[in-house]
Amino acid sequence: MLVGMRLRKKIHRIKPRIKNFFSKKILARLDEEGIFLAKLYYFFLDSSFNREMLSVLLGKKVHNSRNENLESNQAFLRRSTHRIEKGLIVPKQKKHYALGYIYDTCRILRVTYKDIDEKSLSWVVDVLDAYFKRADDTLDVIKKSKKEFDAIRSKISIQQEPNIKSIPFEHKELEASKIAFSDYLKLTERRHSVRYFENGLVDKTLIENAVSAGLQSPSACNRQPFEVLVLQDKNVISKAVELPMGVQTFKDEIKNLAIVLGDLSYYSEERDRHIIYIDSGLFVMSFVLGLEAQGLSSCVINWPDIEERENSLYKQFKIPKHKRCICFIAFGYAKSKGLVPFSEKKEASDIVMYNEYSNR
Repeated sequence: MLVGMRLRKKIHRIKPRIKNFFSKKILARLDEEGIFLAKLYYFFLDSSFNREMLSVLLGKKVHNSRNENLESNQAFLRRSTHRIEKGLIVPKQKKHYALGYIYDTCRILRVTYKDIDEKSLSWVVDVLDAYFKRADDTLDVIKKSKKEFDAIRSKISIQQEPNIKSIPFEHKELEASKIAFSDYLKLTERRHSVRYFENGLVDKTLIENAVSAGLQSPSACNRQPFEVLVLQDKNVISKAVELPMGVQTFKDEIKNLAIVLGDLSYYSEERDRHIIYIDSGLFVMSFVLGLEAQGLSSCVINWPDIEERENSLYKQFKIPKHKRCICFIAFGYAKSKGLVPFSEKKEASDIVMYNEYSNR
């Protein structure tokens, strides 16, 4: 037993040296075509992507299981509805489209309609109504799908004015913006990362106002694959702020904290695994501007992909592993005498290229 312990200690000491040796060898030979060497590197030497691989597969499993077992699936329903409404806006209407998923959309609506908010439900129903009015009902799949939809439609009660429809409309019907670009730019320039906050909890109405602003952000197929965990309990926050990095110097200042989570069960294909980060990032920017417009300040806190910290977060909040942490956001009323980093930004000319790519 003693010999075994010594051997394990010796292996533990020399393991980093072995990794370093082979890492240098592989990286020295790696080029843009070196996919085999990249796989070799991450299979034998670095486990950084293990959790992402597991999360992607678990998300795929959950998504497919919901469809196969005919369970509530908002992700599928939202995506399908958006695909159908895009077909309604094309100048040259196709005679047939959505034939591969219209029946499944109606079946999933049957088991999902009680789980979604009324406005989203109205959108789904109105789009499907518009679709079936144009669809060729001589096709068997359309007949079968419409029969399924009509059976569900009779059970759905939507408290909305009958003349208001959530269907495609002409751009000219949008209300003209009364916000001058200069005013919008001032809002974006005003928002700085604030780390020193007054005591007190932010009213939930103000938080939900900012969330509503965030939800207007574009999202791939309108799936909106994220959720926000808001923490306002002092004891819970004191544990949560130990999880991300770079918070130690101001962790005691945080009285309101949001954790943004991306949900990989919204996708059935690996190709979409990055959408949770893109869509959540778009949401976060609109969310913090929504806070700023109400006199609230914020600080977006980076979330490091470190196994130990990931495990602590998932355990503390009982988060299923097909969901991924995107970031933390500290927010509240800024202390008037608290200092703020200047953080000069790049000029537009530094990042914009027209018509051709240039290595800078």
